[in-house]
Amino acid sequence: MKPAAFVTFIEQVKQQALTLKQRRLVVLAGESAWALSLLASLPEYSSASKENTEHSWHIYSDDPLIESNISKQNYRHKLGTECHNVVFADSAFNLDAFAALSGTIIFGGFLFLVVPADIAKFSKNSFFLQRLFQQIAANKQHFIIEEYKTQLLGLVDLQRNASKINAGEEGKPQLPLSCLTAEQFQAVQSIENVVTGHRDRPLVITADRGRGKSSALAIAASHLLLNASQQLRIVITAPQQQALVVFFKQVLISLPNAEFNAKKQTISHKMGVIEFIAIDQLLKNPLKITLLLVDEAAAIPVYLLQALLTYYHRIVFSSTVHGYEGAGRGFTLKFQKILSETKPQWRSIHLNEPIRWQQDCPLESFIFESCLLNAELDNLAKVSLDNIDDLHFTPKEEKLEVLQLSSEDLLGNETLLRQVFAVLVTAHYQTSPNDLRMLLDNQKITLLAIKQQGHILAVALLMLEGLCPDEDVRLITSNKRRLKDQFIPQSLLSHCGFKQAFEYSYLRVMRIAVHPEIQNKGIGSSLLHGIEQYGQSKNVDFIGTSFGVNRHLLNFWQLGGFSIARIGFSQDKASGEHSALMLKPLSQNTSEKNVIFYQQIITEFYRTFDYLLSRDFQSLPAQLVWQILHFSPTTSLPEINESDFTSVNDFSAQVRQFGPCAFGLHQWLLRHITHNFKPGVLPLISRIIQGQSVENVCFRYQFTGKKALNKHLVNYIKVNSDKC
Repeated sequence: MKPAAFVTFIEQVKQQALTLKQRRLVVLAGESAWALSLLASLPEYSSASKENTEHSWHIYSDDPLIESNISKQNYRHKLGTECHNVVFADSAFNLDAFAALSGTIIFGGFLFLVVPADIAKFSKNSFFLQRLFQQIAANKQHFIIEEYKTQLLGLVDLQRNASKINAGEEGKPQLPLSCLTAEQFQAVQSIENVVTGHRDRPLVITADRGRGKSSALAIAASHLLLNASQQLRIVITAPQQQALVVFFKQVLISLPNAEFNAKKQTISHKMGVIEFIAIDQLLKNPLKITLLLVDEAAAIPVYLLQALLTYYHRIVFSSTVHGYEGAGRGFTLKFQKILSETKPQWRSIHLNEPIRWQQDCPLESFIFESCLLNAELDNLAKVSLDNIDDLHFTPKEEKLEVLQLSSEDLLGNETLLRQVFAVLVTAHYQTSPNDLRMLLDNQKITLLAIKQQGHILAVALLMLEGLCPDEDVRLITSNKRRLKDQFIPQSLLSHCGFKQAFEYSYLRVMRIAVHPEIQNKGIGSSLLHGIEQYGQSKNVDFIGTSFGVNRHLLNFWQLGGFSIARIGFSQDKASGEHSALMLKPLSQNTSEKNVIFYQQIITEFYRTFDYLLSRDFQSLPAQLVWQILHFSPTTSLPEINESDFTSVNDFSAQVRQFGPCAFGLHQWLLRHITHNFKPGVLPLISRIIQGQSVENVCFRYQFTGKKALNKHLVNYIKVNSDKC
């Protein structure tokens, strides 16, 4: 196709898309220079430079000829913005970026996907891409333009579809406050109720992209100012200021007489102000405000959202939840659970009807289907779990068994693929579209699943690691190379200093997930047993895993016989949790050499963890600290001498103060923790082992002051000093 014909064709499709309020996918299969010549023939494309942030084109490209204005690092900054067209020319095909940027396109716009001329060759080594292009080819509302083929591109029956749209539009009533859907108006009313109703009743607004969440926040904030009887201070925060383009644009429409300071991101009105403040500043210097709006909440770490609840009592959280943000499931699975525990009267509203495009937009349907953003869990009400205790690993499905599934199995069975991915998405808060591609394409990954009566009950993703060539190990040791897919031995070598780490083999459990309807019934433990059997069949030395450590997950792995090898120093950006590396030797394969190595790893962890608790791990929850130290091996526990006992007794008798007795108390407490849990021990862990200040401990455990805290320490030690 020549540029002139391309312009004519795009103009026709654009008019159709505008009439139908839809977007279109156009694949350009050919040389980069040819694709660029077509794109450059379209109006405004040449102005889409890196410097122009207001342009109507988002270009994500690693092709040297097709100049990108979005980097791999900042494409998430475009969430919450709008554009007319997206060009995606990425040889690595970052599926997260592809899905995210598609959601910024307004109706009448295009997603131009640039790929090599030979699509079959391009997708030959990728089951995911094969599936993707099959889906594109099967839908007549998507267009594939090939450089070396002459083709006639037909259009959808415009008259028939347009009449449907117009009939639906004519039946819609006019809504107040310029709201475009009844759901959006309901959201506006709910936001205003956060201000006028009882405090500490947070509102959560969720929706897929393009449903008008940000505009609802803006309309509500504007309406509150217009009807205010006193000065209001409304603050909005988001992961990036750029994500608030739509919000401030709508405020200026709803408050035409307000003044906008673009540099400070502040709108001033005679009855108050609407301003952007970064979340770290909101937490560092808590403010007295009327209403706090949190946009794109799913892209903000859960622990920061939780911290906001401590300081602000009238909050609205707005979030996309279908996975574009990567951490979207964390918002649903983790944060909403926190809300239920801390703010039980929180309320939620979900927006279904799109605003940026029509309900049946073929581009949105394609993104949802190709990325499985709409994968839903099966109903397991009639599934029998009678023989769950008899599970064992088998390559074939026989009643209730642990099965191994291949990429070919998933590619050839869309229902099975959707079932597997739905369990993964629901159970793991950081699942993203790229995980779907990993599931289909990474041939180093083994997928085990429990299947019963046609339903997937649980899944696990596994990877074999270790036993690398000496040259690779030498390069890692000298910090000249990092190996992909060698997480456990690389961590043991680089972080823990075990030079012999690559002499052993490991089966890493990358993900393990159980259908939420049947959790806490032993399914996960049974799957873990099947994983061990699989590891034994592969003559693996150790099974290992790494995850964001919390009490519940740690308990699962500890009950499975795993021990901690390392706790990471940094906190996960999404959850705020430290990562834990845990190992378990496979008894069938364990040699004396393996046992010695394993004992060295565990002993070294506990030997250093006690020291690090007062330095790098002061902020770890005390109950998590107890849970870790409770499993301290006897060899790592300190000997308590007569001087230590004297310090414990003197402090409990109030003969000596805390400071002079602190070391003896510390030695005693480490041994005391290995006994049964008592809630009263937590302040002791925070104060004595983690070395937290009196002020912090009093605040955390609600003591009135130093005297009350000291009384608790004395009383607890007096009652339990013989238990060590």
